[in-house]
Amino acid sequence: MKRLIVLACGALTALSLAAAEKPNIILILADDLGFSDVGCYGGEIQTPNIDRLAARGLRFTQFYNVARCCPSRAALMTGLHPHQAHVGDMVDEYARGIREQLNTSAYSDRLNPNAPTIAEALRQAGYRTGMSGKWHLGYRTNEWPSARGFDRSFAVIEGAMNYYGYGMQHTGIITNPPMVLDHAVYIPPREGFFATDAFTDYAVRFINESATDKKPFFLYLAYTEPHWPLHAKPENIAKHRGRYRTIGWDKLREHRYERLKLLGIIDARWPLAPRPVNVRPWEQATPERQAEWDEEMAVYAAQVEELDHGIGQVMEVLSKVGREENTLVMFLSDNGGAAEDPNRSLPGSILGARESYRGYGIGGAHVSSSPFRKTKKFIHEGGIAAPLILCWPSGMPHRGQLTHTLSHIIDLMPTCLDVAGASFPKALRGVAAWPLEGISLAPLFKPGQTLSRSQPLFWEHEGHTGVRNGKWKLVATFGEPWELYDMEADRTELNNLAELQPQRVRELRSLYQDWARRVGVEPWPGRPPSPAPKKPFEKSAARNN
Repeated sequence: MKRLIVLACGALTALSLAAAEKPNIILILADDLGFSDVGCYGGEIQTPNIDRLAARGLRFTQFYNVARCCPSRAALMTGLHPHQAHVGDMVDEYARGIREQLNTSAYSDRLNPNAPTIAEALRQAGYRTGMSGKWHLGYRTNEWPSARGFDRSFAVIEGAMNYYGYGMQHTGIITNPPMVLDHAVYIPPREGFFATDAFTDYAVRFINESATDKKPFFLYLAYTEPHWPLHAKPENIAKHRGRYRTIGWDKLREHRYERLKLLGIIDARWPLAPRPVNVRPWEQATPERQAEWDEEMAVYAAQVEELDHGIGQVMEVLSKVGREENTLVMFLSDNGGAAEDPNRSLPGSILGARESYRGYGIGGAHVSSSPFRKTKKFIHEGGIAAPLILCWPSGMPHRGQLTHTLSHIIDLMPTCLDVAGASFPKALRGVAAWPLEGISLAPLFKPGQTLSRSQPLFWEHEGHTGVRNGKWKLVATFGEPWELYDMEADRTELNNLAELQPQRVRELRSLYQDWARRVGVEPWPGRPPSPAPKKPFEKSAARNN
């Protein structure tokens, strides 16, 4: 039996589905996971459950997020650009000065109250809605998940947390509601708590509770792994200790690059992006730095494996309750590898344990984002390119296929509405809603179908800017000139054509400027970064790479 779904959201889509019932939808978001970290995207880390989703579904090779935690989450939840969703920059306390200086609604400390979320739209369409994981879209009670369309929620409100539940930071000091359970503050226990397990357990509980309900469900599972701090269980860290020191970051990037080519995810014509200037060649790193990096990567690899294990548990219970076949699972990441290292560890702490609070810095981030240039926060490919896997056994005939279709995080809400047969709300709380900016990816679910995107893609984050129109990408780091790349010939962004094609630069820059005015982008008031040093490497704030 076939039914026709007609949507009134952005670009209208007509899709005939074989499924007699509305599908369940599970949206899994990893935090700070790089483009090539998981096995099915070229990584050496063992991720059998994520790989199984890829083997049964569709992998995207040109999917983009918006470079940073809460802006990506705002775009994901609303199908809008971050500035339209009022999250043009970070919602955290440290960004308050910037927000006050800009003084516009496009840069606020919470999600736009009049922009419908996926959960609000799907609940209107008869779905049970649940969330487990990182929220990072507002601290006040009327900004929590329970106030934004989720029937049930277990969430960390902050952008980062101690995985062992020891307050929000290593000191145990709580500056904002640390976690929430539905409508109430939840304080993680001092013992017997580990965030990844807790988020998985709650997701499993939600699926079990939904098993006897005739309603379809929507589950937003937003893991904090592998975001810093580097926290993982000792037995999982031990499995990886020593392997990264043996290979080093240069050869590891080369190995990932070769696997990506073999998998067909990248074009063999694209060279591997060079090592960042602030990372020395592996053979020039001191033995102490090599040992430190090995330990950092061992913890990071354990984090990714723990993320994968949690996903496996969710898929197992989904199968047990008989809902795996008619569930659309989406897996993606919010940005590229994170070169940040907060380094708030307590004296004498052991990396990976609750008293430590470290990141893997640029030494690990440039590996996670390989084969591309730059990392989290930037609009070059290393900051915005992400894995995207869609798996729906009864609704998609794809089995391990790739699509090179240009796609964006703003496309996921229209896709969810499309497969659910849901209409986008015209207004919320008495205020007319922004129309959706993305397009549904659902036409790709049928063999031989393509997707036509009539509008360019745009980005802005803290003065880093970009526009992609077809094969052409114009991109700039804050305080630096525009760069122009032919993404079909040079997706690793090594051959800047800006001087050779000034007219194309002007055309794309004009498109960007029109978009920026429309969505509320303001000139970034911060300072440009200092010029890169002339020496081949530099000392970072936390360590010498």
